[in-house]
Amino acid sequence: MATIGDVAREAGVSRSTASYALSGKRPISEEVRRRVLAAAEALAYTPNAGARALATARTKVLGLLAQFHDDEFAPAMLQYILGVTNTARDLGYDTLLVTEADGVRALRRITDSRMVDGVIHEHRPGGRPAAHPACRAAAGRAGRAAR
Repeated sequence: MATIGDVAREAGVSRSTASYALSGKRPISEEVRRRVLAAAEALAYTPNAGARALATARTKVLGLLAQFHDDEFAPAMLQYILGVTNTARDLGYDTLLVTEADGVRALRRITDSRMVDGVIHEHRPGGRPAAHPACRAAAGRAGRAAR
């Protein structure tokens, strides 16, 4: 697995220049950017999610709480999950599927540990997901972490 250092060596630039070229956070000449992108592609470089989370205080992961019940129609639930994950991916996020029966405990665990930037809770007809205590607590923690 290639690192940012490998990409920098391949492109003949420093680690910080390679990082800036990939992130777009600083102006880099077009020629250097092309070399870095070519090196990243040649090495099949994928950014380290842990390092990115440390640097940005964002995980780019959303928690999805899906509680399966005996009377659940599985194909409909799968369509819901696919819709959420596809939309999250389109927005640059990965999805962590949590299926614990005790949703409050599960949401507390993934938000307290800062595993996720936010939480999605399925809406059941007649339900009020925004009123779910774990969702309110998770939203507060995610908001504080993003500041």
